[in-house]
Amino acid sequence: MNIYLFDFDNTIVNLPYEETIEFLDQKESLDPNLNFTAIVNTKKDYTTSLNYDPDGLFLLLSNRSVEVKKPLINLLSLFGYGFEDHYLINSEDRNKGNRVKKILEKYPGCNSIKYWEDKDKHINSVTEAMKDYPEVKLEIIKTV
Repeated sequence: MNIYLFDFDNTIVNLPYEETIEFLDQKESLDPNLNFTAIVNTKKDYTTSLNYDPDGLFLLLSNRSVEVKKPLINLLSLFGYGFEDHYLINSEDRNKGNRVKKILEKYPGCNSIKYWEDKDKHINSVTEAMKDYPEVKLEIIKTV
């Protein structure tokens, strides 16, 4: 099984405001009237991957809090994205590598992960976590 992980902020959409944890954890930060713009290359990769590997597992890996899950899913839908699950923050742990480990524990048959992300700190934490899973191929697509 192949897993496709997508970050949200500045990976799926360009934020129309300055990124602060305090604001990102507010439902107002996902108001569709805020003029979000899609990142075209990510959408193209998502569609291509979905068509190429319809049995793949498509997941959102975002540092948004679970409190904004509903408006986040709504905004994703407006941009034509659908994910089988959403790995968001439900505690103070903002380490994406820890959530990737939980994903791999839940899906032990995973052969590869393809991961779209814009921030080096998250790429580094996922890369570090994957050292515990040398049998799983990791491919990172850094968005700008």
